[in-house]
Amino acid sequence: MSKKLAGWYLIGSIGLSFLLYGNTIGGDFVYDDQFYSKRQDLRQARALVSVWDEPLLPQHREAGLYRPLMVFSLALNFILFGPSTVSFHILNIIINGLNVFLVFLLTWRLFKRKNLAIFASLIFAFWPIHTEAVAFIKSRDELLAMFFIVLAWLFFIKGTENPAIKWRKIFISSLFFITGVLSKELSIISPLAFLGVFWLQSAAFPSRIARLALAYLPASLIYLAVRYQVLGKSAFGSDDAYFVINPLGYVDYWTRFWTAFKIAFIYIGKTIVPINLSATYNYNHLSLVSNPFGSIMVWLGILFLSGLIFLAIYRKTRSSPLGVGAVTFLVTYAAISKFIFKAGDILGERWIYLPSLGLAIILGYGLTWVHKKNKWLAGIATLFLLIYYGSVIISRNRVWQSNEKLYSSMIKTAPNSIQGHLNMADIYLDRDQIEEARNETELAFAIYKDHAPLMNLIGTIAYKDGNYDLSETAFLKAIELRPKLPISYSNVAKVYYKTGHYEEAETALRNVVYLYPKAEDVILYALSLAKLQRYQESIDIINRYLSHELNNSQVRFVLAVNYYKLNRLAEARKYFDWITTKSEAEKILILRDF
Repeated sequence: MSKKLAGWYLIGSIGLSFLLYGNTIGGDFVYDDQFYSKRQDLRQARALVSVWDEPLLPQHREAGLYRPLMVFSLALNFILFGPSTVSFHILNIIINGLNVFLVFLLTWRLFKRKNLAIFASLIFAFWPIHTEAVAFIKSRDELLAMFFIVLAWLFFIKGTENPAIKWRKIFISSLFFITGVLSKELSIISPLAFLGVFWLQSAAFPSRIARLALAYLPASLIYLAVRYQVLGKSAFGSDDAYFVINPLGYVDYWTRFWTAFKIAFIYIGKTIVPINLSATYNYNHLSLVSNPFGSIMVWLGILFLSGLIFLAIYRKTRSSPLGVGAVTFLVTYAAISKFIFKAGDILGERWIYLPSLGLAIILGYGLTWVHKKNKWLAGIATLFLLIYYGSVIISRNRVWQSNEKLYSSMIKTAPNSIQGHLNMADIYLDRDQIEEARNETELAFAIYKDHAPLMNLIGTIAYKDGNYDLSETAFLKAIELRPKLPISYSNVAKVYYKTGHYEEAETALRNVVYLYPKAEDVILYALSLAKLQRYQESIDIINRYLSHELNNSQVRFVLAVNYYKLNRLAEARKYFDWITTKSEAEKILILRDF
């Protein structure tokens, strides 16, 4: 293939990505995007260094997630282009376009068939199930992981295309591989796809395969060592997902086993036939299966996976695009299948992004076969398919433009899931639409009541209603259900402070402030200390955690109170301007009566 053709296809791939996903550019930060958009530290240059030594979620180490390259890319976005979402969406679209080009390049390198490469890459570009991966800013981990893993595969092919292994190419491949893993940890099994396809196509001796496999070992060990250094005991197998997020973590082995076949059917089925795509499969949208004879989806999942395994091992198909596509899918899908790992959400459409490469090769091969028999039929079938897929993508993109649209979509596509109702209640609370929030909370409660975030919502609504007894009960229930959730302690502390129980407020906030020093919690903690006449401690807490926010009116008020109570009036006057409309005498009265 000429460089000129490759160059044009690269430009075309990126242009096609903008055509399909251009209407995401004006979208907000939504859902989990806000874990990063609200982090002010990611907007400072030092974040480009610090992200390599912290978990994906610094306040939730127990999740066992370490994806520094993804967070690095988000920090770089903030630093170079500011807080607008435009640059984030544009970069996601560009990476997706590059991935479409890499699918073309990989398929060409594997089979040297231009039509197959074109069909496979077009199918990959037009899969509607990719919408979540591209439109959801946080899903850049999926985009980057695929980008680096396919680059690693291309260098692997270069290193093994001759009888003598080119170890320099394999070394470069291992570097791209580990870069993919630093984007998303589940990419660590991807070399099995390289090796499996190489074995199918070359029938290499096991010793040669083993030597190539060992080439990826040093990079993997270094990554695992760094991962352990950052995550500690949460580095391997840790997962504390809520029951409603992934009930598979709370059921017996056989229920998880049979449900995994149902999940396989949903992934494969919705990739090819994009019906009722949804941003949530949380409890109880995807119901679990304890008896396989009661679910046709389980048997269809068994049929689909068995068919792919057959294509991968059958002598006449295993080295063809059918077998290679099957191996590519099976290996990369294994990590999200729930047969091996049960961590994270029960199912996420963005996770099928890399595995769908294998399905694209298989479907692309089917279209080339039709093209060989009848060009007109293949052209019409392809055009119809792409128009249908494209219309679904462009329509689905609109769902990701705002939280309200996203959560409304969750409720529409997954009415039995708690997640949409819970998130919509949050939006209503932010708008002080208490009755609407209460209605959504009641719907969520009817689906599943023992959920700590739900209890926090109920407590917050009760707090706004002035029902402090119910509010305290709900927040304490949230703590009972999820003892390590900081927001529950922050919430119950507000109730204690409001009702004059300052010792209880101080106790509730003590560990939260030391572990997760959010400004509002630090201020409330300092106020509680002041109410307990521990004035110097209150000042020390402010100076320790909020010395960079001395222009904050609440911070200035806390300092003024403490210095006044300590009879250090000159220092108190330094912070007198927290309410500019009151006279100095009025401010002194407020401080005296605090």
